[in-house]
Amino acid sequence: MTVLVLLRHGLTAYNAERRLQGSLDVALGEEGRAQSRAAASSLVATYGVPDRIVCSPLLRAADSAAELAAATGVPARADARLTQRSYGEWEGLTWDEIRLRWPRDYERRHRGLDPEIEGWGKAADVAARVAEGLTEACEGASLVVAVSHGSAIMLGSLALLGLDVHGTVLGKLPHAHWNVMVSSPGHWSLARYGLGAAVED
Repeated sequence: MTVLVLLRHGLTAYNAERRLQGSLDVALGEEGRAQSRAAASSLVATYGVPDRIVCSPLLRAADSAAELAAATGVPARADARLTQRSYGEWEGLTWDEIRLRWPRDYERRHRGLDPEIEGWGKAADVAARVAEGLTEACEGASLVVAVSHGSAIMLGSLALLGLDVHGTVLGKLPHAHWNVMVSSPGHWSLARYGLGAAVED
């Protein structure tokens, strides 16, 4: 059996502004670093030291993973398959700007469907690559922590669970929160959802 903890990166300034990042390499803010430190401490206290830490190479995920690596002594390995989906021409814009300029595609996105815009990372493609990266990371391990992004985590999880990758059943994972999945031979299950740590002021 393998326990897979899927941790979303901490908050960035873009996140605070409701601005889409996608493939843009935006660093953590101070709040995001504090969130990531708190998450690392809580994960170690709850689950112990992981066999492996893998992460998206984008700064916000890699820096969040670095906090866990510092707390455990386990180096974080970047895997491009865990990176966020591309938001195409929407990257850098706020949701309010998108709603005004692309009302039909905005509505499609909020129903879990792929908007028909240039450069958008299709759900099926993103789900397949994330699931592949997670499956490989778990080979021969009892405990793995993967640090990634909201959409990437959701899509990869749906693929591992054999669910519709356009579904919204998993909802939105808050920053520096995590889900826990468990694998047994030929089967994945979702054991915990939306867990988080308190951040001290």
